[in-house]
Amino acid sequence: MGTREGMEARLVPPRGYPFLPVEAGGVYGMGWRQGLKGLWRTVRGTIQARREMDRQRPQAVFTTGGFVSIPAALAAASSGIPILVYLPDIEPGLAVRILAGLAACVAVTVPEAGEAFRRRPVMVTGYPVRRALVEAARAREEARQRGLARWGFHPEVPVVLVFGGSRGARRLNQAVARHLETLTAAAQVLHLTGPVDLEAMQRQRMALPPERRARYQPVAYLDEEMGEAMAMADLAVCRAGASTLGELPLFGLPAVLVPYPYVRRHQERNAAYLVRHGGAVMIPDEEIERRLGEVVGDLLQSPDRLREMRQRMATLARPEAADRLAALVMGWVKDQGSVRAGPQVGRGG
Repeated sequence: MGTREGMEARLVPPRGYPFLPVEAGGVYGMGWRQGLKGLWRTVRGTIQARREMDRQRPQAVFTTGGFVSIPAALAAASSGIPILVYLPDIEPGLAVRILAGLAACVAVTVPEAGEAFRRRPVMVTGYPVRRALVEAARAREEARQRGLARWGFHPEVPVVLVFGGSRGARRLNQAVARHLETLTAAAQVLHLTGPVDLEAMQRQRMALPPERRARYQPVAYLDEEMGEAMAMADLAVCRAGASTLGELPLFGLPAVLVPYPYVRRHQERNAAYLVRHGGAVMIPDEEIERRLGEVVGDLLQSPDRLREMRQRMATLARPEAADRLAALVMGWVKDQGSVRAGPQVGRGG
């Protein structure tokens, strides 16, 4: 289930899954007019979702939070359908906190995230990573060689991977543009710019001295090739969305994390977790344009530190996360809605 306006309406049907649209709207922090509108849409969406629940008769509902999940979860709760809430980030948002009160079990990415749900059964699953990335991590050297060949990089020169999500990150792009000569003096850079800034960064590439241009490759977006990019990289520069908690550890990829400042504290808490465990350093968004070249240069000139960061990041990997989540849902189905007890259910499972 999702809204007609959300990206789920575009992404789910082509993958062969039925998509059930319902209305939903934000309430918290929206202003009273928009809040009332969001509340009304949520009520309508709950009625729509309940109608679909009565028709489809699902045996379990899996949700990751966000206001779009509220109608489905409320409808499921009123129908007696068990709910699994999964928290991708370290810190839960308001929707996840509300949904956790309705859930039979809460799954979390890392053990300390479960501290917010002391009165609910908690299962630590890790962050589910796409199968293509898991396969690239398992055959890392082969994926690395494919990546080097794809982007024409030299195997003896370090590679820095810069990415800011599917749409890119304007602040990261501006920082790369400002420090491009410094970066390409020390490393090869694969830069996921997002579609909006690609042309501008291509112009930045052409402004480099001819001998440096091969060291900088801007691309709008990567899909299946992302595994090759991460296998090839020696250092990442990126935001700190929930996916970094799964993907960076999977590849043991050290990172310079730049939390996006407009999503409350979620990304900051994610970044702090990876920093605390020794796999990353964090730079505030407002400082990255000034400090990017210096921080990346210092790390690349400290191979022992980079090696230790890689090892520490790798210790956080949970490549079986998707299987754990699927097993939990199927356990409900098999046991007619009960949470299956076992060694993975509990505070530190």
